Amino acid sequence: MPRTSCRGGELPPGWQKKVARGEVMDRDLYLLSSRVPRHIVQELPRQPRGTVLVVLEGKIVRLAQATREILDVFDLL
Repeated sequence: MPRTSCRGGELPPGWQKKVARGEVMDRDLYLLSSRVPRHIVQELPRQPRGTVLVVLEGKIVRLAQATREILDVFDLL
């Protein structure tokens, strides 16, 4: 069974290796991700300006919004 993102699209093989701090998130992976809902973000400590949190198959990824550079990767529990 193929792995899917929160939006229901199929993730490409080996995508986990591409989601690492310092890498730039591929446009296709970004389009398959979904933003962390605002009500959850508001419960977290203030996020650095110019960043966005997205969910991708059990991971939360903090990106530089302008460049999609991966700043942090967190596993969901």
